Amino acid sequence: MNRTDVRQHTDIDAGDVLGLRIDRFPGKAKMRAPIAVKWYFTVLTALLLSACESPAAENSAGEWPEWERFVARFVQADGRVIDVTFDQKTTSEGQSYALFFALVANQQERFDTLLKWTSDNLAEGQLGQMLPGWLWGKRDDGGWGIKDTNAAADADLWIAYTLLEASRLWRDPRYEVIGRHLLKQIAARDVVRAGATGVVLLPGPYGFNLSQNRYRINPSYTPGFMFAYLRNVDSSGPWGALWDNYLRLAPKMFAGGVAPDIVIVDSKGAVLPDTEKAPVGSYDAIRVYLWAGMSEGNSDELIRLLAPFAKTIRALGKPPEKVSPADGAVVKADYSPIAFTGAVLPFLSVLHEKESLDEQRSRLRVNAAEAKLGKATNYYDETLALFGQGWADGYYRFDAKGRLQPKWQP
Repeated sequence: MNRTDVRQHTDIDAGDVLGLRIDRFPGKAKMRAPIAVKWYFTVLTALLLSACESPAAENSAGEWPEWERFVARFVQADGRVIDVTFDQKTTSEGQSYALFFALVANQQERFDTLLKWTSDNLAEGQLGQMLPGWLWGKRDDGGWGIKDTNAAADADLWIAYTLLEASRLWRDPRYEVIGRHLLKQIAARDVVRAGATGVVLLPGPYGFNLSQNRYRINPSYTPGFMFAYLRNVDSSGPWGALWDNYLRLAPKMFAGGVAPDIVIVDSKGAVLPDTEKAPVGSYDAIRVYLWAGMSEGNSDELIRLLAPFAKTIRALGKPPEKVSPADGAVVKADYSPIAFTGAVLPFLSVLHEKESLDEQRSRLRVNAAEAKLGKATNYYDETLALFGQGWADGYYRFDAKGRLQPKWQP
């Protein structure tokens, strides 16, 4: 359930993309190579940017083109979301995010198709009565099916939240029934009381309860807007206590001014570094900034604690792939996934980092243009870009109670 480092290098030759080559120009011998290269890439950048529709033009059409491109590449007709980068696998996370996007796009038929595949293939047709297994794909025997029945708490929460909001927005009570059953399952299997530390959310039912009363926690599994919402719609559940405790632990979790992928908490109130691998803030942690930025009003303290990361982005011109949770130092700056750029848009927006925000939006436009020209894209990059850019372009918002406010809502 942890992110795997993803790199996709595509060599783009400016001459090939433009359909031109230097040796086709008269007087080429008089053009110095550095000037020629600079000229080519200046023209290439202009071409790429002009190939992208402006957000205003896309919004005026009342559609969500980025979501449709995501569906065309990653979603089968039967509702299965495929991670084409890693063995054609499917995760409950991918299904949960696609359900949310379909609701934002007001596509109930597609939503139902996604929901049916999720229930049939990840929960034996009993979604709500059981938690979905987190991993589906090609098994060792050559067949396709569940590879790991352990659940992923973040995906389970996203599915439950989206079902409840689908019921409200589409006025369809069927979704609420499943959503409330899921919440009961999550509360019973993924939530523990860790002594003096209080109530915490485990990443899944198995494998995160460690020896000596210690627990492995993923900070990105707790979006502020979602827990504000669950506190209201399921007041008898543990959601309010979980969020309050998360905020209480936040100064310790984010002491370095950045978010870690994983922390360990014990029953005495301590927050400790990851013990299974070198502590890092990377592919999981990037979602902490995303959720905090989208949860304005519910995550103000998190924004304050994490504000140093915005300075790092400003200095580098893009979010680094890896940082040290201890002090926020950049561990790996040579590569910045486009997922990270999409994820930090709301975060930079609420911090009023206009220059950095404009830089990241420009980077997304170039990435979209390159994708149209054939550059390979991967599931996680495009998913987080959808979240961040969809929010930034006004396709959805969350109100103070965590309710979804899609653009199409009357």
